[in-house]
Amino acid sequence: MQDLLVRLHHYQTETFAAYGGQHWFLIQSIILSLIVCRWGIPITTDMMVNASAGLAGKHLGEKNRTLVINASTNNPELANMLVSIGMGRAGGIGNPLGSNFANIYLMYLVAPVWLLLKWSMTGKSALAKQLCGLLKAEKKLVFSHIGMATLMFAFSSVAYWMITGIHQFSRQSEGVELKPWTYLLAAAGISLIGVIIFMVWDRSAQRKRPELFDSIDSEDHNECWKSFFIGTGGLILVSLVLNGLFLAWSDIYATTLSTFLGAAIFAGLHYFVGALVTSLPELRVATENYAKLSAPDLNTALASASASNMTNLAIAILGLIIIGVLSAFGVHIVL
Repeated sequence: MQDLLVRLHHYQTETFAAYGGQHWFLIQSIILSLIVCRWGIPITTDMMVNASAGLAGKHLGEKNRTLVINASTNNPELANMLVSIGMGRAGGIGNPLGSNFANIYLMYLVAPVWLLLKWSMTGKSALAKQLCGLLKAEKKLVFSHIGMATLMFAFSSVAYWMITGIHQFSRQSEGVELKPWTYLLAAAGISLIGVIIFMVWDRSAQRKRPELFDSIDSEDHNECWKSFFIGTGGLILVSLVLNGLFLAWSDIYATTLSTFLGAAIFAGLHYFVGALVTSLPELRVATENYAKLSAPDLNTALASASASNMTNLAIAILGLIIIGVLSAFGVHIVL
């Protein structure tokens, strides 16, 4: 897909130069990206999340539904990473790791502030006050989730450094190469520690306040394997498109993008742009559950970052093991 998109850009630039053809691909990319963000990822993820939650409630028990709901919203990160590895690129791991950063500001800042502003500006200030009251009453729960989400982000930051040798917020002007397979497996080990810490914390929370996990709203959840597989297939297709765009942009706009992202353009696009896009399902889950104004649904909204960040670490572990093993056997994979 990368070659096809690059050829399309060159063709339009040369053939329609008199009509601004050099800008057509940028416009087309923006439109395609908006379609992916507005419909592609949300629709396919919704199908998968609702089916996963219904199936989890039936087969795994109600207490695991909160974890499954939020873990399912990470399927875009998983799909993007695996598609990237299939293309011989390791930079897709930046997607789940970068999502740990995006989740924090989206779920704990953007989602509640958006609701408060929306209600205040539409004459529903009573709902805004009710949400503020709920957050204040459950401040211990709120800070617990924020702390865990931030800890998961710290583990992901260490893992990213071990993969690239640079900090995710730094800009490197020279070439960035993938670290040896031993570093990759060590990064997987670091991520595993984070996952274990979260699971211990989550089990403790379930024992202390089981009502937060037993009483979540299940109205939209359906026990349908067909919806799960259709959503999964659609998400993989959308991920192919997104990765193709990132690779094409890395080639066509390398000079401009390197100014902001440094030499590791593809990984940087996944970390900052791809992670933001693939975190939109979590944002939707968080916003919808904040609006339900109950403690169990607040717990689900808060877990949109904490549980999602843990799941991102688990996804990164899978990717790191795959790339590390392939590299150990001499398969050439670039960042």
